[in-house]
Amino acid sequence: MVILKCAVILFPAFLQGFTGKSVCLSVCLSSRCVGRACSPPMGNLASGRTLFTLTSCCTNSSSCLPTQPRCLAELHPPALMADDPFIHPDTWWGSAAATGEQEEIRLDLETRFCMSHVVMLFRSPRPAAMRLERSQDFGQTWETLKLFARNCTEMFGLPDDVSQPGSLCTSRYSNAVPCSRGEVRKEIRSLTAPTPSSDPLDSTSFAVYSLLAKGTCLCHGHAEHCLPENEGQDMNHSSGAQVSGKCVCTHHTAGEHCERCAPLYNDQPWRAANGSSGESNPCQKCECHGHAESCHFSQRVWLSTGGSSGGVCDTCQHNTVGRRCQRCHPGYHRHPARPLNSPHACILHSGDGTPWCHPRSGQCHCKPGVGGTTCSHCLAGYWGFGEEGCKSCVCSLTCDPITGHWKCSCKEKKLKSVSDLCKIKQAYVIKASVLSAHDKGTHAVVLVKVRKVFRSGKLPLSQGTHSLYPLSWTSRGCTCPILNPGGNYLLAGPEDVDAGRLLVTMQSLVVLWTPILGFQVTEALHQGCL
Repeated sequence: MVILKCAVILFPAFLQGFTGKSVCLSVCLSSRCVGRACSPPMGNLASGRTLFTLTSCCTNSSSCLPTQPRCLAELHPPALMADDPFIHPDTWWGSAAATGEQEEIRLDLETRFCMSHVVMLFRSPRPAAMRLERSQDFGQTWETLKLFARNCTEMFGLPDDVSQPGSLCTSRYSNAVPCSRGEVRKEIRSLTAPTPSSDPLDSTSFAVYSLLAKGTCLCHGHAEHCLPENEGQDMNHSSGAQVSGKCVCTHHTAGEHCERCAPLYNDQPWRAANGSSGESNPCQKCECHGHAESCHFSQRVWLSTGGSSGGVCDTCQHNTVGRRCQRCHPGYHRHPARPLNSPHACILHSGDGTPWCHPRSGQCHCKPGVGGTTCSHCLAGYWGFGEEGCKSCVCSLTCDPITGHWKCSCKEKKLKSVSDLCKIKQAYVIKASVLSAHDKGTHAVVLVKVRKVFRSGKLPLSQGTHSLYPLSWTSRGCTCPILNPGGNYLLAGPEDVDAGRLLVTMQSLVVLWTPILGFQVTEALHQGCL
């Protein structure tokens, strides 16, 4: 029995129908791969590769059979099975296996190929039984693809596919007739098969003119030519017409067999091209705005976008972050005059050292009491700009931003004549001396000594010590109009009957007492205005 073994992953001819053209070393504008599926030209995968057999006629060993007289004068090594049958139609390999022994022909393809069919042309009568096997783990285990026997039931205990289509065994190519140039053909269409019988089978010596393993390099429809697996080997000087196995990928794919997307083209799942419809199914580029050299596909992102985009940019550069490198890194913000794909689109903010700025507006997140787009100065009510921010003004909401000294700007009212006194409509009018002022946190209290009561409202008011409540303290941080301790004033203002308080508001009359003011008050009293 002959066992034909192929130490490689064999694939069915799902790319049949593609026609090969002359090979070029770059993807030309006239490439058949532009906008459609494509495949490299097919050839004999055995050409230029080493064929291994258990025996060989007329080697230096003593295994040549004396029944083959031509073996004494000629050598018939296994390589002659893979030479060009048109140039060397009469060369052949001769087996030296004795009766009852098994012979094996092994073809090591070294990488994956797309194989369509295997044809063997015998010089001797065809063997009574053959087994076609493949290995996907470099010869560790083998899988039977097809069995050939004159009698499938007798040899393997299986039905013949002549009478039962689909059977693993066939008798179509095992007849001894013709005695020479008998052909064994197997088209690779199914890759699943049961384990065959391993009973030893008798065989007689035989010879093979040619072994044709028709196929092409496996590129999944994304390449039209291939290079040798050894990158240092010149494709134009490779042995014979050897079919190379490393694809020159198009459609933004990568890998020896175009089995994955190129580094920056993983926005959608990789797909093989469709040889039937011609659809190229190219890989789609990730939108990284020029800030990343690669991306990876995320199933989670793909599902979240409804199947429109699944790419995630890797290692964003130029101080960018985000799935598409679309945001600036913390501490950086977008330059308004530069496009998003500029390597200088994100610039370091010049603020007070805070780690975050809005990536688009550039407004930085400032420390306490600090303001401005880049956190460059103290806010109103704060002073002492520094590494820790700004300090709150102590006595007022308004203070010097450098020194923190209190300042309160109030517009003082002036009395020009006695008639101005007569126009006062406040609840109380008194002459008082300011004794002290006290900050109560939520409000302030000014303690005064009433010297004279010119008018009173609903609250009882007499000479003596009373409290005034300036409302400006809560809004301005100071008593406005100004009431300085030790000063004597003419005071006129409203009252809060429910709280029992005399109020000082921004509309109150607060005038420092002078002799001229005293004369005007006397005149107003004579006229009955107060």
